[in-house]
Amino acid sequence: MNKIAPLIHTINALYLWLVGLSIGAMIACGAFVAPMIFNAYSFLPDLGITQYDSGILMTQIFVKLNYLLNFTAIIIIIYELLSFKASFKPSIILLGINTLSILLIFIFTLYYTPHIIEAQSMGAAYTATPEFESMHTQSEFIFKILLTTLSISFFWRIILLSAKPIHQIAKSTTKTSRKKTS
Repeated sequence: MNKIAPLIHTINALYLWLVGLSIGAMIACGAFVAPMIFNAYSFLPDLGITQYDSGILMTQIFVKLNYLLNFTAIIIIIYELLSFKASFKPSIILLGINTLSILLIFIFTLYYTPHIIEAQSMGAAYTATPEFESMHTQSEFIFKILLTTLSISFFWRIILLSAKPIHQIAKSTTKTSRKKTS
């Protein structure tokens, strides 16, 4: 047995864990946290929180998420390039999906988030403008596409990793069957 195989399995597991963690964090922020933050006044009417205040809170949550996403993008770059180079049958489609994920991460974290923070610094009136609404809608769209591409990449990578041992098992089973029939 190859001595490096356990290390490769561990690296694969950690990579999938990180991508899965990022997907889960995105779902948690978008599906669970955002609706609660933006409806905080309905749960705590005495708090007197406005939509603008909710937006400030939500942005700070996304700033924290951006650290995870940027780290994930760097790991995706390293892992996928090494996997592509080491593979006998590299998946161009998977490389393309991951490239798109990396671009979307950096567009979301390095373009949209700073623009939203800048707009919020101009005050509540600016965040009520059509320009801000358009930028915010675009960032949500980028976020949803990113979630989709990361999810496709996650499941595709699982399929590729699980297909390898199945082929090896099938080959060893065939050899064993041939020996028994001889």
